[in-house]
Amino acid sequence: MNQLSPYRQFPMRLTAEMFDELDRVAKQTRINKTTISRIALQKFLNQIEQSGATAVLDEVCAI
Repeated sequence: MNQLSPYRQFPMRLTAEMFDELDRVAKQTRINKTTISRIALQKFLNQIEQSGATAVLDEVCAI
């Protein structure tokens, strides 16, 4: 019997600069890119839950 994976995949397009930075950080920390991306996305989603989408997106877009 084939068990379903608890993870789901979706394609994500990154700029070349962002990909290179992610690759550099992954090599430096020895944490794979999937784990780094998952942690970053979870942190971002938690910020939206706590502060609201408008506040978080205003802050992110101001950077």
